[in-house]
Amino acid sequence: MKRTIRLRPYVIAIVLILLVFAGIDYLLARYIRNLYLSRLEAEYSNYAHVYSHSLTKSQSAYLAINDVLERWLRSATSTVALCADPVTNEGLHQLAESLVVDEIYLYNPQGVIEYSTRPEYLGWIAKTGHPVHNFMVSGEDSRVEDIRRDTESDRYYKYAYLRLDDGRFIQLGVGADIVLGFLSSFELQRIVDEIAGFELVDHVCFAGPDFTVIASSHPEHFDSFLDDPVLQDTVRSGQSYSRVNRDNGGELYDIYVPIYLEGTFAGTLIVGKSTSEIVAASRATTAIILTVTTFVCGLFVHVMYSSFRHNKKLCALAYHDSLTGLPNKAYLEEAVNEQLGRNDGVKRAVMLVHCRNLNEVNTLYGFDVGDRLLKEIAARLSTLVRSDRQLFRFSGNRFVFLVQGYADQSELAELAEQIGTEAESGIDPLGHQMEVHTGIVELTASHRDAVEVLTQANVTIQDLEGGKNKKSYSFFDIDMKARLHREEIIAQELRSFVANPDLGTVYLHYQPKVAVATHRMVGFEALARMNSPTLGLVSPAEFIPMAERHGLIVPLGYLILDRAMEFINRLNHLGYRNLHVAVNISVLQLVQDDFVERVEELMKRAGIHPHQLQLEITESIIIDDFPEVQAKLCPLRNQGVTIALDDFGTGYSALSRIEDLPIDCIKIDKHFIDNILVKDKHKLIINDLISMCHKLGLKVVAEGVEEEEQVRYLRESSCDIIQGYFFSKPLVEEEALAKLA
Repeated sequence: MKRTIRLRPYVIAIVLILLVFAGIDYLLARYIRNLYLSRLEAEYSNYAHVYSHSLTKSQSAYLAINDVLERWLRSATSTVALCADPVTNEGLHQLAESLVVDEIYLYNPQGVIEYSTRPEYLGWIAKTGHPVHNFMVSGEDSRVEDIRRDTESDRYYKYAYLRLDDGRFIQLGVGADIVLGFLSSFELQRIVDEIAGFELVDHVCFAGPDFTVIASSHPEHFDSFLDDPVLQDTVRSGQSYSRVNRDNGGELYDIYVPIYLEGTFAGTLIVGKSTSEIVAASRATTAIILTVTTFVCGLFVHVMYSSFRHNKKLCALAYHDSLTGLPNKAYLEEAVNEQLGRNDGVKRAVMLVHCRNLNEVNTLYGFDVGDRLLKEIAARLSTLVRSDRQLFRFSGNRFVFLVQGYADQSELAELAEQIGTEAESGIDPLGHQMEVHTGIVELTASHRDAVEVLTQANVTIQDLEGGKNKKSYSFFDIDMKARLHREEIIAQELRSFVANPDLGTVYLHYQPKVAVATHRMVGFEALARMNSPTLGLVSPAEFIPMAERHGLIVPLGYLILDRAMEFINRLNHLGYRNLHVAVNISVLQLVQDDFVERVEELMKRAGIHPHQLQLEITESIIIDDFPEVQAKLCPLRNQGVTIALDDFGTGYSALSRIEDLPIDCIKIDKHFIDNILVKDKHKLIINDLISMCHKLGLKVVAEGVEEEEQVRYLRESSCDIIQGYFFSKPLVEEEALAKLA
């Protein structure tokens, strides 16, 4: 994703879309106009063809022949009626040929064609208002129609009807060309005037074989000559021709239809229609199209503009921190990768600024104060930004400077001092002193990507806060690189173990827990140990945080929990059903949505009772998200699983909150236990702490007990359970079982 959203691509897209719509509008308007003209041409061509027959006929001959034809049809229908039973389609064909008629149809009483000389019309039904239907409902025995156009074929026929005794009736038709074939004389002008008399056309002309107009509804057109060679060639070939002509300032759409008499080209019938209706319709259509197009384009522009603003907001959200307004981690990684890709000889460095004790401010004063403090720190650090320095918010309590074009390390060291001064000097309104450390990594050609650079900066911060460097800043060096390499090895071996637990890289030791009153063992604490194939034994204080940083603590935690339950199952088989085993739970494991279901599943698979399992959580887990933790722990407690609060006293919660916590016991941190040997007994608060917990119904476990004097004091203070080297160090499984014997 780009860090900025540019307006230019959206403008180009809008312009292109507008051009496309304009082109579509133009083509659509032309298409509608041409479609209208083509339909008009087809319609008037049909009219012209129909009326062109009248130009070759004599009206008197027409009447005489029509009378003869009517008697002929009545005689023919009577003949067909005599042959109606039995009847077949083939029989009707033979009758039609013998009677010299074109069509014979036999209808049932409902007006459906049952037999016909035209198979395609079988099953045709006469509709209301149709001449056939009119005869069917008239009650007449017979009827002969004038020549009319057939509704299905559009040809001109003269039809006769005869009703049979059983309700059926016969329709017999003779094509009009048989009648008109007898006509021999022209009534040219009369027919032209007759055609023009209909309000379907604006003018009618007839041009002779030499393309000179010899008859016209408009006298001014007489003797005009059709001199268009394309028109002449088209008409002579037997095809209609059309074009738009200008006449008295207006436009006429003229259709030229060839007229043939006995196969000989006899002239051209010209039917004209003003295009004013076409123009009006075209304008109306264009207006509608433009209106719709304007609306659609306006809507599209609105959508594009909204998309631009939305994407700009998304970009700002994606690349800027909502609290401080500074560029965020995603922006930082892209910027660092971009700088690593340059090879211009300019020095570049990343400075990771860690506000170490900001979490204490959140805990003591609340997140609102912590947020205001972060904004104040961001504002102060922003004063150090220049054209060659960029400031980013990396995470909750960390910022990053990306510096380029500096002279040497002394300039970076000076900037680090300025960062410390700005971030630490009287910034807390409640008087809390902020501790700031800066880890510096100079970018080199050996760096692969931003992740590697930021990891090295984080290692530098860890080195500073580990107490090995008293300065507030430090540069990433070879020793840190070696530690980083060690971490990579440990992380890779943990991944391999999670993928294949049979490797045994991580295993469990069990430290006994003893009741103070009876000196009897009441359970064990399962403690994870790591034996690296490459590095040997690795302290839990080292590999557990690494597992959390590399996203391995959740699967690793469930493997440890599963092994501990297998040990509980073994205790059950040996008869020690009253003992419990405590297992430490990581905050990342606890916040998983399926934590409760996974624990229940593991207990069911191991076949243990819930009261035999104890989950140890740290005080910080509950303080960070009390409602969520309570929702996860209460269902397990209701089943019998006990919850212990580990390292009690090292956090920052008020003692008054203990009664609200979903716990069954607390474990006093070793730091308090060690004070028994060095402090005045009257100044110790352990006794009061144990008493308070007992009043709240909680058991108390003292961990890290190593001396007899500590045991004596804890017994006098009514402590419930003791755990430590005084009784036993953590043992492998077989040694732990032997301890029970």
